Amino acid sequence: MRSAIKIALIALCSIAFACVVVLMTEYSVRKLVYGQFGLPGRQTELILDRWAAFVNNPHYSAHGVRVNAQGFRRATDLSLVKPADTVRIFLLGGSVAYGGETLYPEIDQRWKGLDNSQTIDHYLEARLNAVFPQKHWEVVNAAVKGYFLNQDLALFLSTIRRYKPDYVVLLDGVNDIFEMIQSPENQDGYSTAGFGDEFVGLTNPEWMSLRLISTTWLFNHSALYRSIRESVARRRRIQERRGRANRSAADLHPDLSSLSSSQRQKYQTAVGRLENYVRMVRQIHLLTKLEGTRALFVLQPEIAVTGKRLTGIEMQLFDYWSRLEGPLNVYAFQNLYPQLSRRLVADAANEGYQFLDLVNVFNGADVQTFTDYCHLTAAGNQMVANAIFDSLTISLHSSNSDPVR
Repeated sequence: MRSAIKIALIALCSIAFACVVVLMTEYSVRKLVYGQFGLPGRQTELILDRWAAFVNNPHYSAHGVRVNAQGFRRATDLSLVKPADTVRIFLLGGSVAYGGETLYPEIDQRWKGLDNSQTIDHYLEARLNAVFPQKHWEVVNAAVKGYFLNQDLALFLSTIRRYKPDYVVLLDGVNDIFEMIQSPENQDGYSTAGFGDEFVGLTNPEWMSLRLISTTWLFNHSALYRSIRESVARRRRIQERRGRANRSAADLHPDLSSLSSSQRQKYQTAVGRLENYVRMVRQIHLLTKLEGTRALFVLQPEIAVTGKRLTGIEMQLFDYWSRLEGPLNVYAFQNLYPQLSRRLVADAANEGYQFLDLVNVFNGADVQTFTDYCHLTAAGNQMVANAIFDSLTISLHSSNSDPVR
């Protein structure tokens, strides 16, 4: 009897010790990895949204990124009422406008994250306030990783217009071109916006398995589980990418004959979808105009079409991307981007909106500006901000109600 009690006590002590170790590890990971003792679920960068599919998680803070209470990448909160003598500019777009980290840390580890002082909006706001001090300028980063142009519109209608912006700058192109190439012919940016399964799970809980429910709970409540899962997933992604790259040959300037028949069909389908992008730009222009907001549409830089003389590390990144994506995506960007730019130039002249093509914004630069095929270094972000500043200055002085005065 005593031996049984002794064994039970030893077992209980072992379990208690294990629980203490797990709890100590859990709280250590919360502090070291996430920088706070709260639930790790609060550190999810994106959350579901009923209008735009997903948005930034308010109060998100990690790796130099700070999101304010309104869900904008900004250190300070933004009042709904615009202060007197203030000009508000909202920057919309995907991860490039947001200031996203490199997708290929296995090639260049220096750009795992940019802080809020290295983003396009920060540089643009600083320069506007320095050059035109008679007004207070707010440049608000409302970009969200993964956004298509139509999600910019959804976010503007559901959220941004309430802040009475004077200008909106929409920095897009790459995500939409990918969607044109990859999605089935009967789908569009709304049906492929992402997080569809999560929405189905929320509205129809029977669809969610017990395993999915339990792992989701652990992901949101255990920093230890979340850290291990993210680390394993990241390692697997890198291994899978390296494997694909090693099995493929780089083709930096493919021609149509290098594509298979199915790839040619995908390319032709994408060509037919270019007009959808132009039509969406026109819709945004008309709706923002109704709200008293001027829109600047910007075609973002991309490594396959830039006129920049690439640095050594940028050549490695381009080579790596071409091996991963294959000739279809490289060929599509090198041919669709110029076509889209020409259409937008013509449509802007006809419809009266402002368009800026940044494909060659880095021409002449001798420093690294790309961290993968589209994301940018701090220097790249500053160059983009300067180009947007120049374009906005033209718009400011041509406006009937010039806010500079």
